[in-house]
Amino acid sequence: MTSGLHSQLPKALVAIFALALASASFDVAHADDEKPGFFKKLFGGGSKAETPPPAPEPEKKPATKPAPASKPKPAPEKTASKKSESGKPPRVIITTTGGKKVEIGKKTAPAKTVAKTETPKPKEEPIKDVTKSSASKDNEAPMKGEFKEDDDDKTVSTEKSKAVEVLPANGGWEIIKIGGRDYVTAESIRNFYNPVYGFTTFRTQGTHFWLGSSKLILKAQIGSQEMLINNIKFILSFPVVEYNGKVLFSRLDLCKLIDPVLYPSHIQNAEFFDTVVVDAGHGGHDAGARGIYGYEKDFALKMAMSVRAALMQRGFKVILTRANDTFITLGGRVAIANQTPKSIFLSFHFNSGGAAATGIETWALTPQSAAATISRGGGYNVNGVTGNKQDSANIALATAVHASVISRFKFVDRGIKRAQWSVLTGCKRPGILFEGGFVTNGAECQLVASETYRQQVSAAIGDAVLNYRKALESAMVKR
Repeated sequence: MTSGLHSQLPKALVAIFALALASASFDVAHADDEKPGFFKKLFGGGSKAETPPPAPEPEKKPATKPAPASKPKPAPEKTASKKSESGKPPRVIITTTGGKKVEIGKKTAPAKTVAKTETPKPKEEPIKDVTKSSASKDNEAPMKGEFKEDDDDKTVSTEKSKAVEVLPANGGWEIIKIGGRDYVTAESIRNFYNPVYGFTTFRTQGTHFWLGSSKLILKAQIGSQEMLINNIKFILSFPVVEYNGKVLFSRLDLCKLIDPVLYPSHIQNAEFFDTVVVDAGHGGHDAGARGIYGYEKDFALKMAMSVRAALMQRGFKVILTRANDTFITLGGRVAIANQTPKSIFLSFHFNSGGAAATGIETWALTPQSAAATISRGGGYNVNGVTGNKQDSANIALATAVHASVISRFKFVDRGIKRAQWSVLTGCKRPGILFEGGFVTNGAECQLVASETYRQQVSAAIGDAVLNYRKALESAMVKR
């Protein structure tokens, strides 16, 4: 693995997209269609989807639990699995959007860039104006530390954790404080975003919750941290809860995930960029994961080179943290990013785990007052770090890249996750860490080792970065 609201939306959000999770057999294929959809317009990914189902269905899971993986951050040693009994790599075919089948080794042209337009913004007051509860002390600007938990909250007693306080509605937002943490009702979220999305579905059945329209379907489960937006998986900082018949999302998740994803054009500290710092994980004596067909450090460098070419074709300047098999410290990688003006940061790695583990995952920095998705991902972010100044841009960039790749290929979606990897904590630029597959899985490692795979994924990432910048254009102009 690895190391280290606003009132104006992009327009023409005309369709949502539904994705089938990949089957255990790893036959990588493009989605059946690639029609304009929610993430296509916002971040460069998406295809058409059906309306919410009449009854809840359990979410599909990868064949195995996400295996611990870590790179530019201290982690347990990785163990490679063995080849198949035949000793021959599995036959893998990539099926293009138009239905044409391409065998590994044959080059294909990069995917076309998807343009995006914008629509008038809703008249509702942004969440940033109403996030402070009646218990807040002064008029400090929201989203700058007010979500920091009291010290008592970290060691609450059973009695205190059950304490519930329903605060007066503030600007239409119904806030319920449970165990010292603020939650916002799903009704409030629906009412705020309804002028743009026109929700027609608002339903709870058992522990499953749906909020949907022809533009967006949000699915969650009470007690779970997994949330799907148009079938792209996000890992929340806190589980969805229920109180007195109401479905509740933590206010931190609303402000640090849901809102930046639905309103990327109004990310407050968005800055124009024309350069991408591309980081190939590991290098030199740090080989990273040992894969069936090679080492992670080599695959990461080849992917970085392919992404560099895709970005340059789309008009971006590219800075590589390393261009050969050289060891660069984690601090050195961060320094390169911070010293590069008008830039964003993309770090590329590949996963390791059991032989059956597969899938794509993307990491953004853990927000302050939340815990990492996995135990070795840095734990609880108590005081915040430098990279938290870019929280909204980080999650929007992660969504752009992850949705673009997942929507084009039938990969197992392991989700957009949180961690305090070393290359993200000190980064002053919007940055993410992308895990491009498991090198310890036979079929997936063969893909990782193929030039065709890297070109296809790099094209999707190039489109994602271009569309991410377009999604933030109005915010950049305001700044």
